[in-house]
Amino acid sequence: MGIGRLLAAVACAMVLTAPSTAAATSMRHHHHSAVMTMEYAVGDLKAVVHAPRTLVGVLPLVFHFRGFDEIAQSLAQRGSVVVLVSDRTALDRHVELWRSLSRGEGPLVERFRGFADHVVVAEP
Repeated sequence: MGIGRLLAAVACAMVLTAPSTAAATSMRHHHHSAVMTMEYAVGDLKAVVHAPRTLVGVLPLVFHFRGFDEIAQSLAQRGSVVVLVSDRTALDRHVELWRSLSRGEGPLVERFRGFADHVVVAEP
């Protein structure tokens, strides 16, 4: 293969494999890698929150129990906000805190204000 053909083949490969700058990234294809971990305590309610460092669009909100930090980190890397609660009997109260936050209200607003437009808790 001549040098001209080799350069043409490399140029074609570069064009075909280069990321497109014209298309917007959809949430399905958006990959989060950096994760932030935060804690909150509201009265007797305590939780650890794992979330993508960059919040884009409306993200799945997952509630689980402490001790599943590796799973929470993995889910957050894939674009979920994971709330690990320490008291299983208080899960409904944590859900209500996040429901209030999604409306821009409640005790989590001061610390988690940036999450308000990115999570929605389904009404029962």
